[in-house]
Amino acid sequence: MAFEDTAEYKQSIAMQPACNKAFMDAFHIPESNIIRYDKGSNNMHILDVNFHIDGKIILLNKSAITMQEKALSNKYYRYKTFTMEFYQNRYTKELGEFFKIASQIYLHGYSDTSGVNFIEYHIIKVYDFIAWMNQTFTIEWLENNMRNAAGSRATFINIPYSQIPQSIYMFNFYATKQ
Repeated sequence: MAFEDTAEYKQSIAMQPACNKAFMDAFHIPESNIIRYDKGSNNMHILDVNFHIDGKIILLNKSAITMQEKALSNKYYRYKTFTMEFYQNRYTKELGEFFKIASQIYLHGYSDTSGVNFIEYHIIKVYDFIAWMNQTFTIEWLENNMRNAAGSRATFINIPYSQIPQSIYMFNFYATKQ
């Protein structure tokens, strides 16, 4: 199955306008200042492959910040967790996103039932998140608490949004009262 045929890819395409709105609201930029790298399975951008950078945001002063984005399906919203790929292959322990990410920010959230808008999202400062994880969890704890990804060999970590220190969040959005 081609990457473009996966539910995750289709979800990301459906949620791109909502992701754009999130970035526009958070950084007060026009949509044209959001640049995504190609995700096609045969032509992925080197920054995405090696450093899990989906694209960049050009700020109003013309400086740029790198970003990663993930919009999860509403069917998982009850968990309200920040998820990140840990092992790309749990059997060989091929390192995943957690070990390679170099994005400066990470837009992470859940779609509402329409599948095209967010019910909740957060923009996380990646360096602060990784530093907090390093101080809080050992590699053994992470390995013992990762979850298998449905339909693949990958595993992921999942940390409840409520357990992540507020200082790590750059921006939060809730469509419903919390």
